[in-house]
Amino acid sequence: MPQETNLNVSPYFDDFDPQKNYYKVLFKPGYPVQARELTGLQSTLQNQIEQFGNHIFREGSVVIPGGINYLRQVPAVIVENTFNNVDVDAYIDNLLNKVIVGQDSGVKAKVIYILKKNNADNNNTNTVLYLNYLNTSENGNSLFSDAENLLTEETVSPGFSEITPIQQIKHLQPQ
Repeated sequence: MPQETNLNVSPYFDDFDPQKNYYKVLFKPGYPVQARELTGLQSTLQNQIEQFGNHIFREGSVVIPGGINYLRQVPAVIVENTFNNVDVDAYIDNLLNKVIVGQDSGVKAKVIYILKKNNADNNNTNTVLYLNYLNTSENGNSLFSDAENLLTEETVSPGFSEITPIQQIKHLQPQ
């Protein structure tokens, strides 16, 4: 949307006119840059961006879907504090935004939030992983099974294998 204000007045003296079809502002060497030159340069750039936007987008059209995604109910799992004598806290932060897979069910889920044990918001003494389920397994399961080992598809931190098991002890149903 073009600017409505006329800036071709003191102290700006913006004489940019898109009808003249010029897109260059020259500065005189050896002299200080004048405000009029800088204002003209700004107006030229603003006009070019506006013309591009008008060409690519329709007025009022949505840019980058622009929608809001809201999950009212988020499934979660409680995981054990240790697995194979390794403290899960050593690598649990690295699971954020990673895909985990149920060893038995084959269900995949993306970890979207981690609530660590003994957190003020967590009444549990175990860590809770909040998930976004990505698929249903071949046998129709859409959730991890209780007491199922959860595996990562990629390395989650140095020193751990590509498949890092996490023992899940309870599946929390969304409220």
